[in-house]
Amino acid sequence: MIGAVIFVIAFVLFLLISFVTPLPPGATVIEGFVPELMGSNYEGLVSGIINGVIYGIIIWIVFSIAMMFYNKTKGPKEVLVKVEAQDAK
Repeated sequence: MIGAVIFVIAFVLFLLISFVTPLPPGATVIEGFVPELMGSNYEGLVSGIINGVIYGIIIWIVFSIAMMFYNKTKGPKEVLVKVEAQDAK
């Protein structure tokens, strides 16, 4: 669940950054596959969505792997089971 929050934060962050400056994956995809968007009003939005998805997925994967290793290093949790005997009549 926390991974989804990390993805959304990264998505919004890179979406907003892409409005200000063109970042490599989004700008390159637009130049290569949709050149008619170059210079239009939608260039920043499309670039932002592409960058948000790409960087969001990368950050989410890195976070998930880091959490997996962190949980492994904590070791197994100790569980105490208390059983009470009942008299059978």
